[in-house]
Amino acid sequence: MHGVYCFVVVVVLLWESWVTADPQTTLLNSGCSQYNASDTSAFVTTFNETLTDLRYSLSSKAADSSAARFATAQRPRTAEPVYALFQCRAYLSSADCLDCLSVAEVGIRRCGNAKGARVIYDGCILRYEGSIFFDQTTDIGNAGVCNGSAASDAGFSEAAKALVTDLTIATPRISGFFAAAERGGVFAVAQCVETVNEEGCAQCLTVAGANIDGCPPDTDGRAVDAGCFMRYSSKSFFPANQTVDLSQFLSSGKSNNKGAIIGGGVGGICGLLLLAIIALLWVKRSRKRQGVRT
Repeated sequence: MHGVYCFVVVVVLLWESWVTADPQTTLLNSGCSQYNASDTSAFVTTFNETLTDLRYSLSSKAADSSAARFATAQRPRTAEPVYALFQCRAYLSSADCLDCLSVAEVGIRRCGNAKGARVIYDGCILRYEGSIFFDQTTDIGNAGVCNGSAASDAGFSEAAKALVTDLTIATPRISGFFAAAERGGVFAVAQCVETVNEEGCAQCLTVAGANIDGCPPDTDGRAVDAGCFMRYSSKSFFPANQTVDLSQFLSSGKSNNKGAIIGGGVGGICGLLLLAIIALLWVKRSRKRQGVRT
């Protein structure tokens, strides 16, 4: 009986793992360089080694850390240099992230010995080139991807656009360049690769926001680019505990400027008052000295 109980527990655990696993491998965009490696053998060897480096970098990190969801690898000192970047959405589990990488590896190998290629899925992006590109934000081929199914709620379109706008502003100000939010029945995320700076992230998401702006009233829209990703949907596609309060990041820049102005004004007034007091004391002291002399 005890053996049967253990068997049931194992089956239940495996079932729950299978049900909750979702690497989100819907293909959104792909592309191969028109130029091929001149030394095919050297390229294949270097390419395989670089992908192995990526996987090791991800799998060797703590499962709950951002490092388990973003990695770069490079093999520059070879006949056919390869630079690679992989990123999955921050809300994916580490296991789903690695599963998305597996699918991406299969997809990107369809480019053969092309000197560069990229595949973008709902859950991740994989890209490689023959030269370094890690600080690149936007690139030819950036686009919006709409599902073509209009929402029945008349207010959905406005709510989706408003949330996308807020994510465009807030995400570059958030550590890790990732944000997930829900508002008015709209679920949305924005993400930049971790190798760009705040300015580059903002630039990329501005382009993404313009691309995705044509999707509402569709119930699902995405924007893909070399350095960032954005998505909104009428259905939740990330855990509820991943959401962040965007308001503190939307007002941070204005609040800081306002605080600096107020602080500078108060400081200036205090300085003038101090000078006036010193001058007044000096005048009184001078008069007392003159009175003593006479």
